Amino acid sequence: MAGRIRRIQKEIADCQGDKSSLIDLKLVEDGNIMHMKGRFPGPPGTPYEGGIFQVDILLSDAYPFQPPKVKFDTKVYHPNVSSQTGVICLDILKQAWSPVLTISSTLLSVQSLLCTPEPNDPQDAQVASQYLNDHAAFLETARFWSECYAKPSPGDRLHPNSKPLGSGNLSQQHGATAGYNNHFQSHQSPAFVAPAPEPVLSKEELEKRRKVQDLVEMGFEADRARTFLIRANWQTEAALEDMLNQ
Repeated sequence: MAGRIRRIQKEIADCQGDKSSLIDLKLVEDGNIMHMKGRFPGPPGTPYEGGIFQVDILLSDAYPFQPPKVKFDTKVYHPNVSSQTGVICLDILKQAWSPVLTISSTLLSVQSLLCTPEPNDPQDAQVASQYLNDHAAFLETARFWSECYAKPSPGDRLHPNSKPLGSGNLSQQHGATAGYNNHFQSHQSPAFVAPAPEPVLSKEELEKRRKVQDLVEMGFEADRARTFLIRANWQTEAALEDMLNQ
């Protein structure tokens, strides 16, 4: 018991003491080292770039011989993350866990999952299907969710030089993430290679926002309306029918 507590305390102290790390870790309650929140930035070159993502981490009395329970607090549009509950499908959180792993390495693995989706072993089958069959729509939805739910606060230390969400400047990737980014880049059509944000919205985007607003006025949430419109190729009637059938 005492040895486990010392190990957890050291893991937390090491993570909090690493000021150069892009991992943030804090206890939920003072004195309870078994429950904490972790944060990390979305990886460059993905639709999650520019966002800050928070996960809930709960350790059991069997840690480190059993994996921590980790789920997203931030809503994420990803094949291996439940859009509803934030539950994560990741091997090291299940059968591939090893006591040599740490809280910090676990957070890095979850962050890496955002770079390397596994749509053939999904947590959210609907998102996985879109990822495989309409990748452009998947990217648009994932970016939109990042803009809605993962926008960092001004001056957040995890993004001291943050760009606009979804800016995705692939030419500035560094070696640690380049391999992951290629996974997304290989699926992207030229229209979705993260253009710089325009100061004035195009007519197409204005029309998309009008359609979202039309569904919002019918009583639907904005993120749900936009997600279903994307899936329906921005056909309002088809999106409305899909939402009513859910």
